[in-house]
Formats: sequence, C-alpha cells, structure tokens
Amino acid sequence: MTEARDRPRFLRPHHLRWTGERDLAHAIYGTVVSTAAMATAGAHSTLGRTVATVSVTVAVYWMAERYADALAAAVRGPHRRARVARALRQGLPTIEAACTAPVVLVAVTLLTGELRAGMVVALGMSTLMLSALGHTAARQAGATRAVAVAWAAGSAALGGIVILLKTLLH
Repeated sequence: MTEARDRPRFLRPHHLRWTGERDLAHAIYGTVVSTAAMATAGAHSTLGRTVATVSVTVAVYWMAERYADALAAAVRGPHRRARVARALRQGLPTIEAACTAPVVLVAVTLLTGELRAGMVVALGMSTLMLSALGHTAARQAGATRAVAVAWAAGSAALGGIVILLKTLLH
C-alpha cells in the first residue's frame, strides 16, 4: 500500500493536502460559505433545493475569487499562463471543503428520511471541521497547544453562531 504522502496531491487526505496558509484559508472559507448557505437555504426548502443552493452559492463565490486572482496574475509580466493556472488551482480547497456539509446532509437525510436531522448533523460536522481547521492553522503558525485549542474553540464558536442563526430562522 502506498503511503498517503507519496500519493498524488489530489488523492491525499485533506490534512496532508491543505498544508499551506492559503490552502487552510480557502478550506475555512469554503466551509463557512457552504455552511451559511445550507443553514439559510435549508430553513424552508427541500433536500434538492438546499444542495442546489449550496452548490451554486459556493461556485459563484469560488469563481469570483478565482477570476480576481487569475486577472491579477494575467496582468503581470512573463509566464502568464502558468500564473493563471496556479491562481485557478489555489482555490480548490474552497470547493473541497465546501462539499463536506452537503454530502453529510444528503447521506443523513436519506438514511433517516428527515431533512432536519440531516441539517443538524451536517451543521455539526461543519462546526467540527472549522474547529479542526482552526487548530491546524494555529499549530502550523507555531502556536502552543493551548493557543491552538483556543483557536479551535473560537473557530467552533463561529460554527455555533451559524447554527444559532439557523435555529432563529425557524
């Protein structure tokens, strides 16, 4: 069996793939955008509409950000194609992270037959992801374990705020 670190980048687990500051920032961004879109769309919708709303919302945010980076890369000096291609690839963690909550939402809703249960579990998963990403970012920045745990708690609080706002919409 091939070691995870020896696999092509796109086949590595997320914790081995999202190692840079930009990758983590994109993963956090994707998680927040998809969670907020799901919480808003799921308030009075069906499973299909919720997933469609999250997908379109994340795609629009991702395209806008990638367009801005690609345009900025294209106007600077030589090797434009390589810089534009790199600018487009850099945002992939946004999409990757944004897919987790909708996948959990679909799986739990299909297993239980309850959209509300799917929403609760998916929002909980997003909160755990934000916590883990906050901890990882802090540790990679050289923070002590205690400081990293504080960042994890703060990141989880952001997920908690999204869940609270979703609850208030009902």
